[in-house]
Amino acid sequence: MSNLLFQSDEKVLFIGDSITDCGRRGDHAPLGQGYVKKVTELITAKYPDRRIEYVNKGIGGDVVEGLEARWDTDVIAEKPDWLSVKIGINNASRQLGAGIPNETYLPEWEECYRRILTRARDELGAGIFMFETFYIEEDVAQPRPLDVDAYNEIIHRLADEFNARLIRTNEAFDRAVAARPGALWTTEDGVHPNPEGHTLMALEFLKQAGW
Repeated sequence: MSNLLFQSDEKVLFIGDSITDCGRRGDHAPLGQGYVKKVTELITAKYPDRRIEYVNKGIGGDVVEGLEARWDTDVIAEKPDWLSVKIGINNASRQLGAGIPNETYLPEWEECYRRILTRARDELGAGIFMFETFYIEEDVAQPRPLDVDAYNEIIHRLADEFNARLIRTNEAFDRAVAARPGALWTTEDGVHPNPEGHTLMALEFLKQAGW
C-alpha cells in the first residue's frame, strides 16, 4: 500500500531561489541538477506507474518579494496540485548587508510570505510544502553570521497556519554536520548544497511526501 501523496495526473511545482533553480534555466533544464531533480528521480524509480508532472520555477538570487512579483505567472497560472516553497536565505543575506534589525525587517518578510501562501490555498487549493531556510556552519573561507533561526520561527508558524508539510532541512543539516565532522555539505560557502547536500534535502522532502 503506497503512502505517496502525489497521484497520477497531478502537478508538483517547486519554487524558490538558486538552491531550487540549480541550472534549470540553462544546461540542466527543465528541472535543474539539485534536490528537485533527485526528488523526481527517486519517485519515478519507486513508483513507475505514477504519471506525475513536475515543474521547477526556482530563480537564483530570489527573495520572497520576488516570488510574490511572479506568483501569477509562475504559480497561479500553472495550477499545481502541490506546491513546494524554499525561500529566505537571500532575504537573510540582504538584511545582514543592510544592517536592518529583525524587528523592522522580519514582520514585512512574514506578511509577504503569508500573502503568497494565502493565494496558493484560496485560489488553487494546493497542498503546500515549506522548507526551512538554512546556513550550514562548516569550515568555509568567509562565514556569514546569518540569523536563520529567526526566519525559521516564522516558517514554522506559517506552516502551522497553512497546514503545510514542514521540511526541517536546517535541523537535518545540523545533525549531518555533527555526525560527520569535517565533511562538507555545501560548495564551501555554507549556503549552496553540494550533491550530498542536495540528496539530504531530497530525502527530507520525500519523508514528508510519504515516499
